[in-house]
Amino acid sequence: MISPSEVPVDATRTEQRLAALLRQAPLEFARVVYGINDRAAGRHQSMAAEDVARAERQHGITVTRDRAEQRARGYLPVAGHEHCPRCWVFSGTKTLLSFHDSEDGSIETAKCRNCGAEYASASF
Repeated sequence: MISPSEVPVDATRTEQRLAALLRQAPLEFARVVYGINDRAAGRHQSMAAEDVARAERQHGITVTRDRAEQRARGYLPVAGHEHCPRCWVFSGTKTLLSFHDSEDGSIETAKCRNCGAEYASASF
């Protein structure tokens, strides 16, 4: 049986998938900044602050704005081995995404098994 991430995908769809993921890296960087600022202001219950705390607990590293910015700028998924932008920007880990189509085939969802992030893109 072929896993969802190994399903053959045409070139156009692959380009759309990579472009959609590339657009997510700056958004994940913004999430890091909000999380760091929330924690500094004592707002530890926001989702962004919890994401920063989880990344620090899981990987034993301090999440910094500068390092997250470098990772966001350097995020480059490879066709067939697309990795999670959130895991990459927050902690520098390359967790492979699994892709699933909706029942009607109009939406493709990428899910990360490590952080739980989901990314949706329209399939044409």
